[in-house]
Amino acid sequence: MRPLLDTQEVSPRVLSGMHNADDAAVYVLDDKTALIFTADFITPVVDDAYAYGTIAATNSLSDVYAMGGKPAIALNLVGFPKEMPKEIMQQIIQGGLDATKAAAAIIVGGHTVEDEEPKFGMAVIGFADPARIIRKGGAKVGDRLILTKPIGTGLLAKCGKNAVLLESHLEAAQASMMRSNRRASETAVHHHVAGGTDVTGFGLLGHAYEMAAAAEVKFTLKLAQIPILAGAKEQAQKGEYWPTKVWENIEHFGSHVRFSDALVDFERQLLFSPETSGGLLLSMGAEVAGDFLKDLHAQGQDAWEIGSVDAGDGIDVVS
Repeated sequence: MRPLLDTQEVSPRVLSGMHNADDAAVYVLDDKTALIFTADFITPVVDDAYAYGTIAATNSLSDVYAMGGKPAIALNLVGFPKEMPKEIMQQIIQGGLDATKAAAAIIVGGHTVEDEEPKFGMAVIGFADPARIIRKGGAKVGDRLILTKPIGTGLLAKCGKNAVLLESHLEAAQASMMRSNRRASETAVHHHVAGGTDVTGFGLLGHAYEMAAAAEVKFTLKLAQIPILAGAKEQAQKGEYWPTKVWENIEHFGSHVRFSDALVDFERQLLFSPETSGGLLLSMGAEVAGDFLKDLHAQGQDAWEIGSVDAGDGIDVVS
């Protein structure tokens, strides 16, 4: 039986929707303007209420940035326990408001329900030039792969909840999750980057495979060049508090990934570990990559070349 949503007619104005796996829906308004629409919410990943609100909003806004757009308006999506103190609720909402202001977007309303576990996020509308949309399928053979944030947030957040993490490591993970992808996205659009996504629940390898499959190419990733947050590799080696999503990602994407024999199990699992409010994974020509990295570094933001796009299929991970 066909899924019910597949029975609806697809408008030619829908550049991205149910028929593909891009990060947000794209609806073309005219030759110069496309509307980008997305929604996301998460449960708490840190104890600090304001930081949680900031991370949740940043994570929601990121899907617009991943498509090369600029957020314009947002609706809060809220699920709070009835017994949650109002002061905590206000701090969460304030974190989201400040993140939205920093994106030069406006919160225009929202919807709230009672829920046993806190949930917060946003539905976001942004705009972009249809000719500058960044798509998962935009990678080309010969491209370089650039990552704009270190990995390890999901593992470190899980370890933080179990109080087995150095405070400095948790603070670094929190700061990474709170950092917007705005500069990376704007710089990518400036350099006409066509291929990209943001790294979230499917982990680096899951999202990399989505890009490779959409473009019908192979991604070759180099472990030594992948940035990893302080403490994440040590916690991965201990292997005591993996997020459950690691095993789901391995089950779903594992058959498409080929590892060098030099990689040990905990290194492989870390690459499958889910991220929250992760960086952008971008594919761009070799001639563009140097200028992109130079421009982004000039704005005070790091980024790393972590691999290449080659002929073939799936993902190769080498040491």
